[in-house]
Amino acid sequence: MSFKFGSKQEIYTIGKAQIGGQPGELPTFLVGSIFWLGQKIVQDPNKGVFDTKAAEQIINTMQTQSDITGIPFGFDVVGTTEDAFEKYIDFVAKHSDSPLILDAMSPNARMAAASMVKSMGLAERCIYNSVYKGVTEKEIINLNESGIKSSIVLADNQKDNSVEGKMSILNEALQIAAKAGITKPLIDTAIPAFSPEMGVAVRAIPLMREKHGYPVGLGTGNVVTTMGWVKANIAKEFRKGSVTATNSIMQMSGANYLMFGPAEQAEWVFPAAAVTDIYIASAAADLGARPLTDNHPIYKAFL
Repeated sequence: MSFKFGSKQEIYTIGKAQIGGQPGELPTFLVGSIFWLGQKIVQDPNKGVFDTKAAEQIINTMQTQSDITGIPFGFDVVGTTEDAFEKYIDFVAKHSDSPLILDAMSPNARMAAASMVKSMGLAERCIYNSVYKGVTEKEIINLNESGIKSSIVLADNQKDNSVEGKMSILNEALQIAAKAGITKPLIDTAIPAFSPEMGVAVRAIPLMREKHGYPVGLGTGNVVTTMGWVKANIAKEFRKGSVTATNSIMQMSGANYLMFGPAEQAEWVFPAAAVTDIYIASAAADLGARPLTDNHPIYKAFL
């Protein structure tokens, strides 16, 4: 990363969070997943039954880490059914004022969630996950009607995983997002499971930022978990280093946001991200960049 892009870098306000800008201007936006399938606090994923005390503790820990480091955050709320989504969204929205990312494998569940947040009056602080080439016309119409203005836009090209392939399919995905009423796209370079070509998604970060000027990031949460070599050779208690290193690599490559996986990882992800942001802000200062928020990690560390 050159620490300064030639194109204008957009800054979005989503809920209380700001995302984007030139390197050094804003901290990395961190997204932790909650209610994901298999999470211990979830007792019935179809009915949305979960341990409320444990969920509240996870939410409070994210907030505490944000207060300590100055890193803004959101929750990737993962739902499998409409009933579950309704309970999950209502709970997180009542216990945190952070942005909510609506995440589901099923298009029907995503659409239900989008309609739901409109009726709840939460559309302004929600991010749809996600828009990509192949989204149906029905889902586009539903998203447009929901009032949600921000979405993850996925640069996932199943036929061509090269940088050129990702750039090409991203153009199509951005057009779809605009048609769906999205005015605050968050580009996702679509990093694959641990594989030799995973670096393509990293190299695409600065290229996409330079070309489009939109915030760019990716999901790092499922990278280390798919590293068979790490699982075979590194004890579980020491794998945290691989997680934090992965996130820092993406930040240094220019990522504005990171979906870091289970929110339970907050206590080691936030400090590492904050230290990386401090280095970035310090380096960018030589090029005239200044933090746009008094809550930037660099001020936490040196003032």
